[in-house]
Amino acid sequence: MKKNVAIIGAGIGGLTAGYELTKKGYKVTVFEKNKEIGGLLSDFKIEGESLEKTYHHIFKTDKEIIGLIEELGLIDKLKWHKSSVSLFYNDKFYPFSGAIDLLKFGELDLISKIRLGMIYLWLKFDGNWKKYEKVTASEWMEKWAGKRAYEVIWKPLLKGKFHDYNDKVSMAWLWARIHTRGGSKGGPADAKAMAGKEVLGYMNGGFGQINNKLAEKLGIKTGIEVDIKNLEKEFDLIIDTRPIKNIDYIGAVDLIFSSKQSLSNFYWHNINDLKSPFLVLVQHTNLMGNKNYNGKNIYYLGTYVPQDHKYFKVDDREIEKEFFDYLKKIKPEFDEKQILEKNIFKFKNAQHIVNTNYKVPDYKVGEKIYNLNFAQIYPEDRGINFAVKEAKRLVEMINKEN
Repeated sequence: MKKNVAIIGAGIGGLTAGYELTKKGYKVTVFEKNKEIGGLLSDFKIEGESLEKTYHHIFKTDKEIIGLIEELGLIDKLKWHKSSVSLFYNDKFYPFSGAIDLLKFGELDLISKIRLGMIYLWLKFDGNWKKYEKVTASEWMEKWAGKRAYEVIWKPLLKGKFHDYNDKVSMAWLWARIHTRGGSKGGPADAKAMAGKEVLGYMNGGFGQINNKLAEKLGIKTGIEVDIKNLEKEFDLIIDTRPIKNIDYIGAVDLIFSSKQSLSNFYWHNINDLKSPFLVLVQHTNLMGNKNYNGKNIYYLGTYVPQDHKYFKVDDREIEKEFFDYLKKIKPEFDEKQILEKNIFKFKNAQHIVNTNYKVPDYKVGEKIYNLNFAQIYPEDRGINFAVKEAKRLVEMINKEN
């Protein structure tokens, strides 16, 4: 007889694990402390359409999530679009979608450009990630890209992503960000500096549809903060998807708004200015069009900040003012009066810190307790594709043991 399983957390990992377990005959109950499901993939309504609270797209190489989308009967919603990337540096936006744009980039000399191109190709095809584990990304990039290229390209990205942890992040993390995305003809969101023409996937109606489809097949109790000791008395097995002790996490803050105004012809804008309050400007509708959003333009202003940062303490209006003031500086044509809807979302555990002594957390942590968290994804980085992959891996482990 198959066992009764409790899952703590209704993010994409927990939902996928529950779904996979039910297919194998287990009885599953999912507990979620928030009123909504989805975690970092949770959604909301803007201009009448569902949209993720944190920006998402997928790559051609993301076979696990593509397979799940197909299995759930949603594959007709998944559309592929050409990406476009811009980089802001020294008070100017530069196209940055491939080798030609790199060659035209006026902030670097030719030698630096050649070195950057060679580094990208090397990391893309080098499958030996272990040799990058014990060196920091900042140290490796400054050595091989050169000081100027590091200061212009990589330092702002690392500091924007990891703040005080920027000089502790393992090069294995950055290797994965470039190497594992080569099949989409470019790097991931945080490493677009060396990206070619990317093809990115997005679902009409948003990725929240995946959460909803999975939830239909599970028993989910929302708005409940559970005591794991009490669950042990009622359930045969427990999967805990909450943040893992002894792992450092950094938070994320996103300001999302709709506007009548189009500010750019690009989808993704890396803001390589250490004084910027946000790391990235995403004009979401430049990827998949604005037809589903009443013809309006949808924007994300996103940043990563330490968990003790003021953005987790102050009123949203203060964040909004800082973000919009800076947006006005880099896009003088920005007219706040043309904004129609706006929202701010905060997540305290958005990214784990992979340092040079990183140890992947154990899956089994008790006689009948298992951990499932994106901090276990290694050397690849967290994301919905690898969350699905890890959930399936854990379910196979549980099924063999039970």
